Amino acid sequence: MNISAIGSKAYNYFKRGLAIAPDFVLGTGNEIFSKTLTDSFYGKLTNEGKREGGKYFKNFWTQLKNATLETEKVNKANIENNKGFFKNMYHQLKTLPELMQSGWKEGAAKASKVKWWGGLTGSLKSLGKRLPLLAGLFAIAVEIPNIWSATKDKGLLGGVTETAKTATRVTSGMIGGAIGAALLSPIPVVGPLLGSVVGYMAGDALASIFTGKSHTEKKMAAEQQAQEQTQQQAKTQQQYHFDTGTTNPFMMQPTMTPQELAMLQMQLYGGNKFGNDFMAKQAGIYY
Repeated sequence: MNISAIGSKAYNYFKRGLAIAPDFVLGTGNEIFSKTLTDSFYGKLTNEGKREGGKYFKNFWTQLKNATLETEKVNKANIENNKGFFKNMYHQLKTLPELMQSGWKEGAAKASKVKWWGGLTGSLKSLGKRLPLLAGLFAIAVEIPNIWSATKDKGLLGGVTETAKTATRVTSGMIGGAIGAALLSPIPVVGPLLGSVVGYMAGDALASIFTGKSHTEKKMAAEQQAQEQTQQQAKTQQQYHFDTGTTNPFMMQPTMTPQELAMLQMQLYGGNKFGNDFMAKQAGIYY
């Protein structure tokens, strides 16, 4: 395969990835991706609630590829059914209460003893299906002040650059979250949630290596450095500064009375030892 063919294939993958990225972050793509991986790792759920046919991690990259292809297919179908990406996103948000209610009824029906616990568990599982969408919206909302600050300080180009960096970090975080949720899915209720959080942090940290710090992080670091320099300069000036008050060693005033001072001078000059010495007379020594 020549360089042209490799470049064309890479561009095709990039274009397809870019097409499903919005639904992956702000749609159901993350949910489909994670579910497909879970079924591949641990097997599909049977009617008895057990998983069968899991391949675990025999061919991890092929499993990732298949999960991506399934996400691409479902994403295309959802957008066609709901007539556009934003309408599809709105549909997923609007039907969340209904989904949780159905999860409650299903969980309560399956519970043999404590109905409310079964209902709560079923409702949380249903919420987990839309959790990636809610997390994506939250991540974007958190980054809006950072993008606005970059636009205000560096103009339109700075805003566009920061938007691209944010999109890369959030998307990588969501991919990491989906993989983490799939890996910890055998742990009831808590596993997928914990896997999503840890996976998101890992994906975001990995992307940050390539994108670098955000505009806000750089700004805070510069302000901290300027503050430290100001404090160091103030400390240096204080070390070489003499107070002009009574604490100045070169401006200290005597605390003895004139009589005590005269007596001390007599002792220092040895009484009338100096006789008519001019300096002694000026000092007030007459003995």
